[in-house]
Amino acid sequence: NTTNLLHLLRVMLTFETTLSIKYILRGFILGQVLALCNTGTGVTSQLLTDKLKVNIPTAQSFLTYGLVASTYGVFHLWTNGLTYIKSKAGLWCFFLAGTDFAATFVTVKAYQYTSLVSVQLLDCVSIPTIMILSCAIFKSKYQLLHYVAVIICLSGVGIMVFVDSHEKESLIGDLMVVCAAVLYGINNVCLEWLAKDIGTYAYLGIYCWYGLVISGIQMAILEREALYSAPWRDPHFYFCLIGFSVFLFIFLSIMPRIMVQYSATVANLNLLAADVYSAVAGYMIFSLEFSPLYVGSIVLILGGVLLYIYQSHAAQSQTISPDDVEQSSSLVDENAPDVTL
Repeated sequence: NTTNLLHLLRVMLTFETTLSIKYILRGFILGQVLALCNTGTGVTSQLLTDKLKVNIPTAQSFLTYGLVASTYGVFHLWTNGLTYIKSKAGLWCFFLAGTDFAATFVTVKAYQYTSLVSVQLLDCVSIPTIMILSCAIFKSKYQLLHYVAVIICLSGVGIMVFVDSHEKESLIGDLMVVCAAVLYGINNVCLEWLAKDIGTYAYLGIYCWYGLVISGIQMAILEREALYSAPWRDPHFYFCLIGFSVFLFIFLSIMPRIMVQYSATVANLNLLAADVYSAVAGYMIFSLEFSPLYVGSIVLILGGVLLYIYQSHAAQSQTISPDDVEQSSSLVDENAPDVTL
């Protein structure tokens, strides 16, 4: 009996450990996909601005919202009609669409005044914004290891700041990125709350229509001349425009899921890795210098992300078993469409 009991205990511990590792790795991998997509949107925007001399940030957003609306939006209308759109959730989606559009517009516009690496570096301002708002809205209580993990991640960003400190940056562009980061922080916390309330696919299915209308109106007013003079016969133009929309579409599809299963802080800590990916892209595409210190930077960022997710899971496991975590994560979007990313 003692042998059987020990064997059962060993099996239970092994199963629990397997679920914990799966939970941590899933958050890490999804977060890194976010970071790569974020880098992709930055690279394509930089190519449009620097190489093709095209500045159409609203049109870029409009095309992405159209892509989201043609998938998640159509599916949501087909299954739910106008139920959520007429509710308070619809008003919140309108607010989130407005802040997301404004943040994306300001970020893309900032590429006219500053570099790709600078945009990615200053974007980390969203993290303290999210942590402060999470404490105020969700009454989140961070433990010591959470702060240690954030400090480790920001230390990795600090290495990049040190490496790139000799470059001249535009104050206007930097301030625009900081403002966009604060908007993203506010948007992400509200997104986390709303997605947990109505579901990720319901959120995507509603907000895309508002984003499509907002960006369409602004595009018609502000970017008619830019669109008229755009190099429509250049295939590189289509490559950059479509590439931006696809990267952002994948980004928007994964982001709410991480918000629900993990948190807005986890998502944004993962996004810090985009700083290093952007530096690599800058070296390969824009012939920028690449420092070996970037390797240390990415190690610190990824290590900090894993530590944060581990500590969050450890704290959660004190009140919720891994079975409940696995079950809840699989039921978050039980009405989700059959979409493979």
